[in-house]
Amino acid sequence: MIQKPVLIILALSLITCSKDKIIISGTIRNADTLTVYLDEVDLYESMALDSAILKKRGSFRFTFRTASPGFYQLRLSNNKNIVLFPRPGQQIHIEADATNFIPSLQIEGSEDTEQVLKVVRNLNGTKAKLDSLTAVFNRAEADSTKQRLNKEFEAVMESHRKFSIAFLLTHFNSFASLYVLYQQYQPGSYVFYRNTDLQYFKIVSDSLKKYYPDSRHVIALDKTTQRLIGDYNASLVLRLAEGAESTLPEVALPGIAGDTITLKSMKGPYVLLYFWASWSPESISQNRQLIQVYNNFRSKGFDILAVSLDNSTDSWTRTVKFDELYWTNVIDITYPNSITASIYNVTSLPCNYLIDINNVTILGKNLTPAQLQMRLSELLN
Repeated sequence: MIQKPVLIILALSLITCSKDKIIISGTIRNADTLTVYLDEVDLYESMALDSAILKKRGSFRFTFRTASPGFYQLRLSNNKNIVLFPRPGQQIHIEADATNFIPSLQIEGSEDTEQVLKVVRNLNGTKAKLDSLTAVFNRAEADSTKQRLNKEFEAVMESHRKFSIAFLLTHFNSFASLYVLYQQYQPGSYVFYRNTDLQYFKIVSDSLKKYYPDSRHVIALDKTTQRLIGDYNASLVLRLAEGAESTLPEVALPGIAGDTITLKSMKGPYVLLYFWASWSPESISQNRQLIQVYNNFRSKGFDILAVSLDNSTDSWTRTVKFDELYWTNVIDITYPNSITASIYNVTSLPCNYLIDINNVTILGKNLTPAQLQMRLSELLN
């Protein structure tokens, strides 16, 4: 009779331990005499946790415990490596060939790791293309050839950047997004480095804080994000204090295709910067009225940059397509913590600004569709 509680406590402790347990095992072919290391990775350094000498069969197995998801690296002594994002309780199995490591990798048991492997492979392909273009550039003599190669170089990087943005927007609650945010083409050359990239840091940081508030990785990311935002806001104030040329705050957000669209890139003399959301009945009502105004003046140089403050890209995309909103559409899923909405003092939806792009001035705020129709008639007819 006395032993039953003891057995129950023992069983419960075993269940708890198994939930914290992570097993990483597998086989690496053609790796005789190589050593495989398991490292725990911080944002700027790594620490070896375990190692094993690979013999003829190339099999290995690491077991450790952790209460929260982490950021790890499986590293071979021939400098080949892969990042891992195991969650507590997962068993990850890896198969690879040491002579062709990344292309041959097969990973099971960790969806985060499987997904980020696609990014790693794309990044490696991008690096190879950039190295090839650099080699050709160094041999080129004609300025026209160098200019063409520079454009190709930028296009290759932009392609990988768009690929990475798409990953972040669909995996912002995954630890794998940490790796994607800090990717480098080469040491010191980051994929995400523009001021407009602050939105992606904030999206990932805000999401991971909800799920893993005690993780040191998430805490470090949050501090980095806050510092970057502080630096950016300070630079805006400094430019204003120095009497820089008057300009409107930039809007740079992902469009339907995942590419970054900016306010500066808008064509035509007049643009309506329009903030809305599919969950706002007032916005949906105004959309229907704006369609007629847009159709009346689009051929005369009028355009709409519609910033959706939806938190779901699926809801946004469905509404845009179903309601046939053919103007320029972008989304900021960080609302109510949106930097863009804050800069433009968006306190309710819908909200709009009629902008003269040529003179970079605001001609009207929160115009009704009828008022907008009248104003555009004065300006364009």
